[in-house]
Amino acid sequence: MVRDELISEISMRRDIPMDMVEEVLDEEDVIFLEEEKACKKKRCIILSVIMIILVAASVACVCIGNKKDVDIEELVKKYVEKYRR
Repeated sequence: MVRDELISEISMRRDIPMDMVEEVLDEEDVIFLEEEKACKKKRCIILSVIMIILVAASVACVCIGNKKDVDIEELVKKYVEKYRR
């Protein structure tokens, strides 16, 4: 249904003036957009936190690997050979 048809249908069925129905639908649209915006902001914050955690974990792995003098190339070759078998 087109918005105008919806407004006229609601107005006829409920005996409410079309202006009031239109105002209510406009307010409903504004509320929906605000909720959607808040949801996107929340999702962005969550993804940012996850990315920060991943970066911090990778930095920690590199620091730990450097302190223990682990040869990363050797470890990679070892695991690649293990999975090739």
